[in-house]
Amino acid sequence: MLQLKNITKNYGSFRAVDDLSFTAEEGKIIGLIGPNGAGKSTTIRLIMNILQPDSGEILINGEPYHDEDSDLIGYLPEERGLYKKQKVSDMLRYLASLKGMNAEKIETQIDLWLSRFGLSKWKNEKIDALSKGMSQKIQFISAIMHSPKIIFLDEPFSGLDPVSSDELLNVIKELKTQGRIIMFSTHVMETAEIICDHIIMINHGKKILDGTIQDIRRKYGSDTITIDCAGNHSFLSEIESVAGVTERGHELNIAFKPGADVNALMKEIVNKAYENRCTISSLKVDEPSLHSIFVSIAAQNDGENTNQNTDKK
Repeated sequence: MLQLKNITKNYGSFRAVDDLSFTAEEGKIIGLIGPNGAGKSTTIRLIMNILQPDSGEILINGEPYHDEDSDLIGYLPEERGLYKKQKVSDMLRYLASLKGMNAEKIETQIDLWLSRFGLSKWKNEKIDALSKGMSQKIQFISAIMHSPKIIFLDEPFSGLDPVSSDELLNVIKELKTQGRIIMFSTHVMETAEIICDHIIMINHGKKILDGTIQDIRRKYGSDTITIDCAGNHSFLSEIESVAGVTERGHELNIAFKPGADVNALMKEIVNKAYENRCTISSLKVDEPSLHSIFVSIAAQNDGENTNQNTDKK
């Protein structure tokens, strides 16, 4: 178990992490999300012992973090950092040796993971001969081949084609079933919604969201209606119980006001569409997306911070 207790980190007068506490359990994929500059990267560096907190403590299995605990951690950074003129096998050997692996186990793990990702024939090729997606797989292998207990994945699917993304996702799910703690950082809310068991959102260094996807939807979300509509849909903004309309390609996501009668609203939408010669091919009530909740809470939190800063002036 990984625990952060009241962690604070300042850079001069700027507070990057502000009294942050959360728990990450074994066998869970925890999404660490937030806007740019929210404090995610600083939080990860604190957990990895690259930075030291100004106050608070980080515990692994109930014990304070020690230098040797770094071997328990695997990290896939968003900015990839392989030595391009090195051979794939030499690169993996070097990074594995930094984690204390013995030579025999290193060779076994290299062959196992290269085979798993269909990269065996590239074992003795230089990194700069690989495609971006292949390089990303090599960096992922380097992050997990020493069997870490805690794994940080920062935008792991960036630049991967759908087949490679599924390949990587299958491995991540296997690591989860093995009881690893997986911290997953991404800006793509749809991805977090699909694979994460638990979401922690931070903004301005503070935790503003902490819970399962289901709990978050129940607590923060308001239901919406999605329609596939061809034609002029401006009439939607005239319906009293409609709170807002978001266009996503040919689909319209309609947020309705709290307390609205959903059945009556759907009937009114259909009738108004007919009157305005707008053809609806599908209509469904759906739960709020993590994206919409993220945007709503981040905007609210930004507003609160702006008001607090104004009050202090």
